[in-house]
Amino acid sequence: MRQARLALVVPMFALAAHAHDRPALVTVSTSEAHAVEGGSWTALVKRTANPWPCGDRAASRCVENSVVIDNQSPQTLECSAGFNQAADTPLGTELPALVLPRSVHEVHGPIATADTQVELAHLECRARPPYKRLAIGAGCKYEMFGEPFETYYPSAAVSQGLEGPVVVAFSLAERRGHAADIAVADSSLVYSLDEAAKRFIKEQLFTTNCPGTRFDVRMRFTLRDRYLDGPR
Repeated sequence: MRQARLALVVPMFALAAHAHDRPALVTVSTSEAHAVEGGSWTALVKRTANPWPCGDRAASRCVENSVVIDNQSPQTLECSAGFNQAADTPLGTELPALVLPRSVHEVHGPIATADTQVELAHLECRARPPYKRLAIGAGCKYEMFGEPFETYYPSAAVSQGLEGPVVVAFSLAERRGHAADIAVADSSLVYSLDEAAKRFIKEQLFTTNCPGTRFDVRMRFTLRDRYLDGPR
């Protein structure tokens, strides 16, 4: 039986049919420390060390750009990053990130040809008020049965390198059955991930020794690896 207060953390590998494993990235620059209550955070801008062949032309070579947020504080950070070309042309949309306390999180930026100058246009992080877990009766547990969590990772989020934790709250009215009153209690900042987490809970079959209880569970969509193609 799973304890209701345990976080459900399921690593997810990017499933794609590309031929290239992710090349190593090197640090291009490091930001100064930004103070938040109880600590600070820094950012490391990274870029592919050795470009890989990509695109339709044999001579085309690509690099990936990213920013790694190192949260050395007890706060959960809500962050937003954006990349530009040198001519101040935005590349893609704003990239959200939820960085848990005392953890490191990578924001996967654009993949571009090696001769395209890409830079981090901005990065903003602020502390999020801590989520207060639901009070569960002593000894209350549940077990779930259904498709594995990783099969719910939205393909669009995988292709964009979007990750994040999400807390979903739900009620179990019977000793055996499906969850009701399913809601996002603490968002990942990525709508598709939040919706996928809700769908996962909705489609599970539960058993519990505490019918009539409302539970919550933290799930984390995590990409341990990426398969890279051309610019996007």
